[in-house]
Amino acid sequence: MLVFKNHSTCYIYIMLRQFVKYHGSGNDFIIFSGKPNRIKSSDIQDLCKRSFGVGADGVMFIEKPELKSIDFIVHFYNPDGKLGSLCGNGSRCAVSFASSLSFFHGKSCTFEAFDGRHSGQLLDNDLVSINFLNSTKPVKQASGFFVNTGSPHYIEIVDNLNQINLAGIGPSMSKDVFPSIACNINFVQRDGDSFKMITFERGVEKETLSCGTGAVAVALVLNQISNIKSPITVTAKGGNLKVDFSFENEVYNNIVLTGPVKRVFQGECNI
Repeated sequence: MLVFKNHSTCYIYIMLRQFVKYHGSGNDFIIFSGKPNRIKSSDIQDLCKRSFGVGADGVMFIEKPELKSIDFIVHFYNPDGKLGSLCGNGSRCAVSFASSLSFFHGKSCTFEAFDGRHSGQLLDNDLVSINFLNSTKPVKQASGFFVNTGSPHYIEIVDNLNQINLAGIGPSMSKDVFPSIACNINFVQRDGDSFKMITFERGVEKETLSCGTGAVAVALVLNQISNIKSPITVTAKGGNLKVDFSFENEVYNNIVLTGPVKRVFQGECNI
C-alpha cells in the first residue's frame, strides 16, 4: 500500500496488488492470485502494453476455489481486455504459479479453464504439461484447416515461412477465414523431420512467439493430412512444444501439451 499526502493534509491510500511475470516458450503472461474483482478492460490493456506497461500476451487471475474437486480456476484475459478462451501456454504457467502458492501439493493438479476441466503436471527441467479436452478432426477450410483445441485455429501448410507477411495478412484473415468466429491464424513449414510454425493470435492482434493451443492444432492437422504419429514436436520462435495424442473413433483424445515454463520476475501495480 502506498500513502500520499495532498495539499490539504488529506491522506490518499493506493492499494497495490502483487503479480508475477511468467513465460511459456516465449508466450508471456502477468499472473495475479485471486478473483478478477473490479478489474476493468482498460486495466488489462494498460498492463499488457509493451512500452508503457508491464508487457504481456495476456493476464491471468488464479483463484483458489471452495470446491475440493479442483485445485484452482484460471481466468484468462487477452491484451484487448476481453475474457479469453483456453490459453495452452498460459495454463502451463498457471500450473507452475499455483504450485508456488501451494494451491496443490505434489506434481499433479486439476484446474478449471474457459472450456472446462483440465489436469496439469510438473515435470523435470522446468517442463510443465497440461491435458486438453477431446477434439474432433480438423475441417478443410479455404486453403487450410479449421480445428478447435479450446481456442479456434486456422492452419495452413506452406513451403517457406519467410514468405509469409503475418503482420500484414493476419488481422484480416483472423476475421475473414471463418465467417462465424474470429480465429487464430497459423502457418506451418515442414523442414525434414521438424515442423516450424508462426501464429497470429486473436485478442493479442499480432504474432506471438508461440501458442500452445495452436501447437496442438498444428499437430492434429499434421496427423490428419500426413499421418505424422504422436508425439509431434513443433518449433515456434519461442521454443519447442511437444504434443501427445491418441485418435480413436474419429476423435482425438489423451491430448497433452508439454513445454518449458519460466518465472521471470514479480512486482506490484495499482489495479
